[in-house]
Amino acid sequence: MLEHVYADFTDLSKQDQIKLFNRLKSEFFSNDEDEIVDTYTTIRETRFSEGLGCVHCGSVKVKRNGKYRGRQRYFCHDCCKSFNDLTNTPISGSRYLGKWAKYFRMMIEGYTLPKIAEELKIHISTCFYWRHKILFALRSLGFQGLKGIVESDETFFKESFKGRKVEGRDPKERGGKDPKRGISNLKIAVVVAQDRNGQVVVRKAGRGRVRAEEIDAVIGEYIDPSALLCTDTATNYKKFALNKGLKHETINVSKEGYVKKGIYHVQHVNSFHKRLGDWMDRFQGVATKYLDNYLYWFKFLQQNKKLATKDRVKGMMLGSCQNPNCITVKYLREV
Repeated sequence: MLEHVYADFTDLSKQDQIKLFNRLKSEFFSNDEDEIVDTYTTIRETRFSEGLGCVHCGSVKVKRNGKYRGRQRYFCHDCCKSFNDLTNTPISGSRYLGKWAKYFRMMIEGYTLPKIAEELKIHISTCFYWRHKILFALRSLGFQGLKGIVESDETFFKESFKGRKVEGRDPKERGGKDPKRGISNLKIAVVVAQDRNGQVVVRKAGRGRVRAEEIDAVIGEYIDPSALLCTDTATNYKKFALNKGLKHETINVSKEGYVKKGIYHVQHVNSFHKRLGDWMDRFQGVATKYLDNYLYWFKFLQQNKKLATKDRVKGMMLGSCQNPNCITVKYLREV
């Protein structure tokens, strides 16, 4: 039998032989599990950079408590619970430890859920829950402060109840028109603020036209009091800047052009809007309740795009494991 298989193999072209060899190598000699096991030390050092502490109660009265499946376990004397280096991370309790390294890489490369499910041979629901466990964990890192010249503007997405049945409303077809024209309460406003150092804050604000209070709720805590806010002439930003005591430059394109005094403009944030919209198209609609997850995902990709893929994968893995996050499948279903 093996002789026939080998004979068929030698009949293939050199290119097809290489493809078959690589396929067999990935199927039977994958080192993905070895790669993620090698990151345990780095994850431990990142999570416990200020000293070993209980991930359940924060106590430092912790002792080593043997190993299980090659992972060091710890026991907390205060809450009497045990944990390991991966407890309360997206990877915790996974039965497919060897697939996570490749999953992170495919997230960095922007693969869709069906493509990931096909490549990793796992159920598409598993892919979905893994994605949002990672994104909720990344969001817990928050945003960096905005300093200097800060550009801000909003963009809009259709409200979506993807994956759910909504009583009293017929399902919408993707790409269809809303009953109301222009900016209405059927649109979800996303406020984006970006400084000239590349730091970005991007979050969902509310429905329809954004009010000054909603802008404050999204970016108010991140803007340095000495910063200069640069926006269009919308009155909501004028009110926001006045309430926060910020210096404010408005850009009136029809009168002054796109750049004012050679330095003030909102072109960086508008470019971010364009790239965000193009990137979101691949998902064929995103449920509004998960929109902030996708916004943070895109922000992460943009701020790390100059790094090598290997470094971006490592950054996403360490970032999602840095803070304790007990995000379960039950929680994701109830969000």
